[in-house]
Amino acid sequence: MKNALMVGYLQSWGSSNITFTEAVKRGYTTPVMAFGEINRSEVGIYGGAFAPSPTPEELKKDIQGAKENGAEQVLFSVGGGNNTYCPKNADVVTLAQNIVAYLSEYGFTGIDFDLELSCDKNDQVYLDQLCAEIKKLDESLIITAAPQLNQADHGSNLFLVSQGNDNIFEIAVANNRFDYLFVQAYNNGWPEVNGCKETDVCFISAAFNNLKNTIPSATKIVIGEPANNKAAGTSIFPKSDVPSDIYERIAKQYSSIHADEQFGGAMCWSVNLDESNDYSFVNAVGPVIDSSVPSLV
Repeated sequence: MKNALMVGYLQSWGSSNITFTEAVKRGYTTPVMAFGEINRSEVGIYGGAFAPSPTPEELKKDIQGAKENGAEQVLFSVGGGNNTYCPKNADVVTLAQNIVAYLSEYGFTGIDFDLELSCDKNDQVYLDQLCAEIKKLDESLIITAAPQLNQADHGSNLFLVSQGNDNIFEIAVANNRFDYLFVQAYNNGWPEVNGCKETDVCFISAAFNNLKNTIPSATKIVIGEPANNKAAGTSIFPKSDVPSDIYERIAKQYSSIHADEQFGGAMCWSVNLDESNDYSFVNAVGPVIDSSVPSLV
């Protein structure tokens, strides 16, 4: 399916040795650095360096290698559980300029906002303006976000959140600022659609079809799942006795929505955890995402 991405987050810290190039060779068409860092108007990498390619020269070469091996996108993500997104009301134009300059210098093709924080209306407006300024400076860059899901008392429709009931993405989503939404369909056990919860494999297709009710049609929806039962607190993976056919069942879920025009692919947290499990996630799901003809289910 054209425009469908096989997204995988790459941990930038610790003993990680998986490069962007290696991730693409393994089947991830869109590797994402987790995490970059925004501190006021300054842009950098969480911890100071991307562990697998720690110098600026190595990182630039690595990103170029990923592209030469077929990467569709190579993204720079900010946020995460430790929150590396801290603009602190810096001048939005200056920050956008610094982001675009940083992405261009290293060869990133876009930025991902994986924001897991509380917010107010001003935060929503700021993010919307920041995305708009980035696009003004370089329309070729893609902008993505990785919201979580909630439902609470909002009836049958799922809604996007950055934390609890807060949704820092709300205005930007409504204004079509994001090319893709990498929806984290895990870590919140209560949302339920057509009898499917985040602990059920059927939630992949159920959530996708439900989100189409509220997400603008121009925005591609990517349902994200953890690589295995160690990658998230609540997910489709049982903490023990994982079914032997779990990855086949996951792949069939993506296959069932693959033909939809709003389908944007699949996301996995993380490439590192997938590597520890012999790349079982991407080996099963990658061929579905890369196929030009939807598989039969």
